[in-house]
Amino acid sequence: MSQNLPKLSHHLVDEAQYNLLRSVGYLNADERRDIIDACEFGDIAHIKDKRKSGEPYITHPIAVAEILAGFRLDRDTIIAAILHDTVEDTEVNDEQIAQRYGTVVSRLVDGVTKLKSSMHNKQENKAATFHKILIATLADPRVLIIKLADRLHNMSTLDAVRPEKQQATARETLDFYVPFARLMGLNDIADYIEVLCYRNLNPEMYGKISDKLLQHGLGRSFQREAIHRYLNIVLNNLDLNGLVKVLDNSVVIYRQFFRNRGEISSLLRHYAFEIVLDSIEECDKLAYYLIKKYQINDTHIADNIRRPLPGGNQSLTLIYERDNDVVKVTILTKQMQNAARLGVIGAEHASDVSQSVIQASLRNMKDLVEEDSLHDGTPDFSAAISTINELMDYLHSSKMICYSPRGRAYELPQGATALDFAYAVGPMVGNVAVGANIDEKAAKLGTVVKNGQTVEIEINSHSEPKAEWIGFVVTNKAREEILRWFKDLSIADKIHHGQQALDRALKTYQKSLDDLSDSDWKNLTEWRGLTEKDSLFEQISSGTLLPQLIVTRLFSDEVNDLHAKKLSDDINQPQQLIVNASGVELDFANCCHPIYGDPIVGHLSRHGLVAHRHKCYSLDEIRKDNPYQVIQLRWRNDDAVKQGEPEDPETNNLDIKNSGQVRFSAYLKLSISLSDEQISEVVYHLRQLNMGIEMIDVRSTDTILHIIVRSRNHLAQGIREIRSLFGFPNIVRLYQL
Repeated sequence: MSQNLPKLSHHLVDEAQYNLLRSVGYLNADERRDIIDACEFGDIAHIKDKRKSGEPYITHPIAVAEILAGFRLDRDTIIAAILHDTVEDTEVNDEQIAQRYGTVVSRLVDGVTKLKSSMHNKQENKAATFHKILIATLADPRVLIIKLADRLHNMSTLDAVRPEKQQATARETLDFYVPFARLMGLNDIADYIEVLCYRNLNPEMYGKISDKLLQHGLGRSFQREAIHRYLNIVLNNLDLNGLVKVLDNSVVIYRQFFRNRGEISSLLRHYAFEIVLDSIEECDKLAYYLIKKYQINDTHIADNIRRPLPGGNQSLTLIYERDNDVVKVTILTKQMQNAARLGVIGAEHASDVSQSVIQASLRNMKDLVEEDSLHDGTPDFSAAISTINELMDYLHSSKMICYSPRGRAYELPQGATALDFAYAVGPMVGNVAVGANIDEKAAKLGTVVKNGQTVEIEINSHSEPKAEWIGFVVTNKAREEILRWFKDLSIADKIHHGQQALDRALKTYQKSLDDLSDSDWKNLTEWRGLTEKDSLFEQISSGTLLPQLIVTRLFSDEVNDLHAKKLSDDINQPQQLIVNASGVELDFANCCHPIYGDPIVGHLSRHGLVAHRHKCYSLDEIRKDNPYQVIQLRWRNDDAVKQGEPEDPETNNLDIKNSGQVRFSAYLKLSISLSDEQISEVVYHLRQLNMGIEMIDVRSTDTILHIIVRSRNHLAQGIREIRSLFGFPNIVRLYQL
């Protein structure tokens, strides 16, 4: 058929059509004829359109279709890719596409069509488009893979646009599309896109590591072949029939380097291999041999066969050292390999446990989509912004999978509790939860669960939610369900529940409501601007005031100092940087030195409320023995603080307002020993960024910096500056000196 292709508008379009038809040989003759027709239809529709490079525009969507043909996708997806920009950019409408190619193609094209409204600003239009793609993907995951192929081709041809546009597109892609793709299990295409993001984000940094990869290419190739031969010998000796494949791990090397998680020289000695075997039993046999031979410890073993990753990918991964090289071996079956290529799109080919994990991710994203996102068919742009902000937080949070006793998977963020798990199962379980069994061991509802654990929730049909639960649940779903339950109560019941919650909180100090004096009640009501105790109890039930914080205010060791001084509501009080912490004695932990923008939790200690970084090691024992003493904290305006993003004066208002007032200590360890001249450079450049320098300690192989910053973003800005100054050394933020 490729010999008799119709001539289109330009020889480049003819070439694109020819390449596409060579790629869709797996489709039948009728389907290929429809694809030829779609190329001609799209060519006519886009006849006046040009790319920035000057090429006919239709070459882009045909190239997108060719990318998807590499995944052997169906006729509808290929045609939708060819026509994906027609409704957005030409006179073609949905009805014409549906009539000519079917309603499925029309629906897919509509899913990737941007929303634009002159009534809304750029941010609102973009959020509405993301929201639309999310909804369309949940209805048909092929929408996402079309959009990803579109991004892949666009990212590979950004040279024709200005650098600012390149960086903005790369940042948007890295923030939204790449993590979305990984959550949907589309790792192959996400890998290619991620590398292109780095190339467009920082050409200098990308060029440096690319040059290093080229310089060491021959040596790396030699090492890969040696390890490859050895792994084949191992398979032969174990009488296993498998295929050893060398993996291109350049995306991991770029990611680690760009995220400042390793030295170039060390990263270049990392190698990755995939071994495909016939059965899970054979995977276990090979893994056992390698673990025993290389004494691989548990931290370098990931059994994601029995406990799949978010996105449903299954494999058994081992990392070990061999002759100073770091070798990563991914062991899986053919079924797992096939399912991993297309994730949610090929979910029907995945195992039952993998499908359960995919469904867990889909459930969480469906929960994010507001039911009222459309009114009379018109997008609600403000609702879209809210949903996309939540989606971004969700996409960038570290996730884990926990299981019910029957093996059903539930996806939770790191730091989630047994009570969060209960509400993930459903409000009918969460509302009557009284305890938990984690891996068959009794645990409290506030216990933090870990990846892969089996959680059984104990219930009592006569039990009810507790107001203090709001303080330690991590997920929005749990928080919203608890607040919804209290919202439906009568005023009298709200007061009653508030009283009970405060009484339970007082028991941690061996006190009760009867022990509070008139001056205590006066202090509390004045603090909250109230006239009576009942209003205080209502605030507890409404979730605006945690009973744990009331007790901390009353009975911390610094209580006398707290009562003696009138705390200002000025932003220069650290308490005012944290939601609901005003009027409570608060300190920042010296064990981990949190700074504005870090994910944080609060420890309710005898010394008041102490803010810690959420992964602080000193909290491990506290969480084990007294999980209810650790509460969730949020910075004010923390939606403007995004990890790894540069500071933006237009969005990070609090950081600008805060500059020159509240400052935080940070400790950095550079992997190089600075000279006197380099120290002068560091001091000069950090001061240009309005950072304070408390101490510089030069050692034989590294340098320690103690600097004063405004926020996590401010610190990230300084780290980027220092890395670019000295050839991108590794810089680690220390918990303490």
